[in-house]
Amino acid sequence: MKTFTYLSFLLCTIGMMGQQKLTLQDCERQFLDKNLMLLASHYNIDQAQAAVLQSKIWDLPQVGGEVNAWAPNNDQKFFNAGKEGQKAAYIQQVIKIGGQRKNQIELAKSNAAITQLDFDQLLRDLKFQLRTAFFAIYFDTQSIAEIDKQRDNLKTLIDAYSLQTQKGNVSLKDLVRLQNLYLSLKSDRNALMTEILDNKNVLITLLNSNDINLTPAPTPQELEVYQAGLLYQPEQLQQMALTNRPDVLRSQKVLEADNWNIKLQKSLALPSITLGAAYDQRGGAFNNQTNLTLGIPLPLWNQNKGNIKIAKFQLDQDKAGNQQKNLEVQNEVTTAYQKYVELKDSFVSSRSPIAQDLETVYQGIYTNFKKSNISILEFTDFMESYNSSVITLNQFHKNLINACETLNYATAAKLF
Repeated sequence: MKTFTYLSFLLCTIGMMGQQKLTLQDCERQFLDKNLMLLASHYNIDQAQAAVLQSKIWDLPQVGGEVNAWAPNNDQKFFNAGKEGQKAAYIQQVIKIGGQRKNQIELAKSNAAITQLDFDQLLRDLKFQLRTAFFAIYFDTQSIAEIDKQRDNLKTLIDAYSLQTQKGNVSLKDLVRLQNLYLSLKSDRNALMTEILDNKNVLITLLNSNDINLTPAPTPQELEVYQAGLLYQPEQLQQMALTNRPDVLRSQKVLEADNWNIKLQKSLALPSITLGAAYDQRGGAFNNQTNLTLGIPLPLWNQNKGNIKIAKFQLDQDKAGNQQKNLEVQNEVTTAYQKYVELKDSFVSSRSPIAQDLETVYQGIYTNFKKSNISILEFTDFMESYNSSVITLNQFHKNLINACETLNYATAAKLF
C-alpha cells in the first residue's frame, strides 16, 4: 500500500513538472523581455534618433586647390609650383539660410516621435493579444477539466451497461444513448482543445517560446479585478481614448510633421550661401593674393514650388485622415462600452445561487442514476444540459474579461 501511494505521488509530481504555470504578471514580464517583434521594432526608434542627430550636423566644408601644370615661358617647366610658379587653394562652407537647418531638425524630431508612437501601438496590439489569449486558454482549460470528469464517470457507466447488455439485463438503446452522450462530450472537448491550441500558438509566439505545455494560471487577484464596476461614462471614455491612444497621437504628430515639412520646403526656396576663402600665388591681381569668396544660386526658375504644393496637399490629406481616425476611435469606444455592459449583465446573472449549485445537482443526479432512481432519458437530458451550462458559465467569464480588455484596448487606459 505504501509503495502504491509513493508511485501515485511520483506520477502526479512528474505530471505537474511537465507544465509551466505562469500568472498574467509572469507572462507580461516574459513578453516584454523576449518578444522578437518588440525587440526588432525598437531598432526603428534608434534609427529615428540617429536621423535627428544627423540633421544637426553641418554640411562638410569643401577644400580644393590648383597647381600649374605647364609654364609656357622661357623656363618651360612642368608643375612649376615653386616661388616663381603658380599655385592656388580655397576652402568653402555651405551656409543654409531661411531656417532650413532648424526645419530639418524639427522635422526629424517629429518623425522620431512618430516612430516611438508606432512602437507604442505595436506594444498595445501585442499586449491585447497576449492577455486575451491567456484568459481564453485558462477558461477553456477549466471547461475541458469538467468535461474530462464527466467522461470518466460516463465511461464507467458505459462499461457497466455494456456488461449488462450482454447479459440481457439492459436494452441496447440505453447503452447507445450513453455512448452518444459520450461522443457529444468528446466533440465538445475537441472543439475547445482546437481553440486552446490556436491560442497557445499565439501565446508562446508572443513569449518567444516553444513550450506547448505552458499553462496560464492567473491569481485570484488577477481574476477579481475584472469584476469591479466601471466608473466612467462613454463620453469620458471617448475623451480618454483621444488623449491616450498611440494611433490618435500619431495622427496628430503626422500633422505636426507636415507643417514642419511645409516650412522646410518654403525655406528650401531660398538659395544657400557658399562662403569661403581662397589663396592665389601669382594668378590674381597681386602676388600671394588672399580672397574672400561668396556664392549664391540665382532663384530664377526653380523656387521649389512643386515640393511646396506637394507638402500642402499632404497636410490636407492627413487632416482628413485625422478627423476620420477620431471618429473611428469614438465609435470603437462606444461599441466596446456597449459590449461590456451586455456581457457584464450576463456574467452577473451567471453568478446566481442556481448556477453555483450546479455541481451539487450533478452529483445528486449521477448518484441517483447509479441507484436506478431516475431513468436514463432523464439522466442524459440533464447531462447534456449540465455540460452546456458548464461551458457557458466559463464562456461568460471569458467573454467578460475579453470585453474588459477590449475596453482597455479601445481607451489605451488601465480601467481593469
